[in-house]
Amino acid sequence: GHYRSECPTWEEKDANYAAYDDSEEVLLMVQKSSHANLGRNEVWFLDSGCSNHMVGIKEWLFDFNDSFRDYVKLGDDSKMQVQGIGNLKLYINGITQIITNVYYVPKLKNNLLSLGQLQEKGNLALHFRDNFCRVYHDEKGLIMKTTMAPNRMYVIHASVIVPVCFKSSTLNPSELWHHRYGHLSFKGLNTLVKKDMVQGLPKLQVTETACENCMKGKQHREAIPKSAKWRASKKLELVHSDICGPITPNSNGGSRYFMTFTDDFSRKTWIFLLHDKASAFDEFKKFKVLVEKESNCQIMCLRTDRGGEFTSNDFNSYCSANGIKRQLTTTYTPQQNGVAERKNRTLLNMVRSMLNGKNVPKTFWPEALKWATYILNRSPTLSVKDITPEEAWSGTKPTVHHFRVFGCLAHVHIPDAHRRKLDDKSIPCFLLGLSEESKGYKLYDPAHKKIIVSRDVVFDESKGWNWKSKDKPQSHIDTLSTGSNDDQPNTVEEVDEDNDSAGDNHDAGDNHDSDNHDSNNHESQDSGEESTDSDELSPRVIKKPAYLNDYVSGDEIDEEISDEAQFHQL
Repeated sequence: GHYRSECPTWEEKDANYAAYDDSEEVLLMVQKSSHANLGRNEVWFLDSGCSNHMVGIKEWLFDFNDSFRDYVKLGDDSKMQVQGIGNLKLYINGITQIITNVYYVPKLKNNLLSLGQLQEKGNLALHFRDNFCRVYHDEKGLIMKTTMAPNRMYVIHASVIVPVCFKSSTLNPSELWHHRYGHLSFKGLNTLVKKDMVQGLPKLQVTETACENCMKGKQHREAIPKSAKWRASKKLELVHSDICGPITPNSNGGSRYFMTFTDDFSRKTWIFLLHDKASAFDEFKKFKVLVEKESNCQIMCLRTDRGGEFTSNDFNSYCSANGIKRQLTTTYTPQQNGVAERKNRTLLNMVRSMLNGKNVPKTFWPEALKWATYILNRSPTLSVKDITPEEAWSGTKPTVHHFRVFGCLAHVHIPDAHRRKLDDKSIPCFLLGLSEESKGYKLYDPAHKKIIVSRDVVFDESKGWNWKSKDKPQSHIDTLSTGSNDDQPNTVEEVDEDNDSAGDNHDAGDNHDSDNHDSNNHESQDSGEESTDSDELSPRVIKKPAYLNDYVSGDEIDEEISDEAQFHQL
């Protein structure tokens, strides 16, 4: 027999039990926390139960073979994949040591040195005594020394030397041929091999390592998606906005820029004219009030570029106070605000075409811009299926019977109250679009340089104004201009140019369908009064009846009549 303390079977069971004791994990955690102030590359555990050296950081290894694959089995029978093998440099006690055949295990959190693998080298001797572990080299002598930690683990403090130079000098075949071929892509190299286009080129594997030289010489911008992955599902959920300008020449009202707002859901567009970019904030507030009253919805998100007019403190504070989310494009990436940018291009293309079509002076670009916006809101778009943006916004199918060619010749009727009997009944002008304030067309009289708003117009859409002709139409018209100044007849004044919005235009169909009878009655009365006050007709010549030739009446008869009576008596 023997004592229990000397029983080898009992000791084995006890040791087996202790290996899975929770207290061992806690002690290991305490030991790990005691080295928390050290970097991960400075703490290494000498592990007698580890079959190979292992690290979890690939960049530490040189002469790396990424085709090597294996599995490491843990104490709980779980496995971790080995995704490569290489060599490692450690700086220990002032001496650089090379550790060979180190496994790369991506999920490994600690650095492990296998005592068994060190022992296999043959020229190393391990000595454990008095809680110390010493590693001796046959020629170099003592190379490592560490003391046992409270959890009975041996920890070595060593720094990893990252092998940058070795990586560049020891390229794998794929990287080597990539460099030899002038940094040709791996796709191109594999095409050469696959189609047997050259001799002597081995089969290559695509490496995951990014080539720094290729990044410096070939890097390009990522492709911008051609279509948005997300669309608004209701009105004003997203609004696109941008400012275009400066535009030369300035408009007759002094505008140099225009600002667009496009609702992502309906794709309806509004425009505002600006003298400078600083007024963009005020125009946005006007737009917000306008569309929110029309739709009974609130603006939820505004997408713009990073222009100073959109990122000012006042603009940001106003959006924050009203719960408007901001979406700003990244620097030099206008494609991220593609809806607004493309809208500007479309509008300017239409403006150029309309101005050239009838030889309208370029200073009238704001009127052409408003008319182009009005037309686009009633035109098909791929973003809204089977309906126009105007119908998607208002729910009403728009009419277009009032459309006329921009800049065409127009004969405007002169009211009776503003002309004499023999004056012309119309005056020639050219069309500028629709009035935003009245139910009528907006026209321009080049002869008197005034804007006229009228509903009584006859158009000749095949002709435009002859700007080369020096003859001016003769007329005594007092032009019915909105906001014109009679004291300065040689100036052109636009109708609320800075506050105009293409969305505010009334349909001209309503203009032509509804008549103001009271106005017509007043005009007729005024015409009658003018007839009596103007040049009167000559008095009618009254001839005496023949039967009175034989009679003379009256006590006092003019000499002329008396002579005539005497003549008849003879």
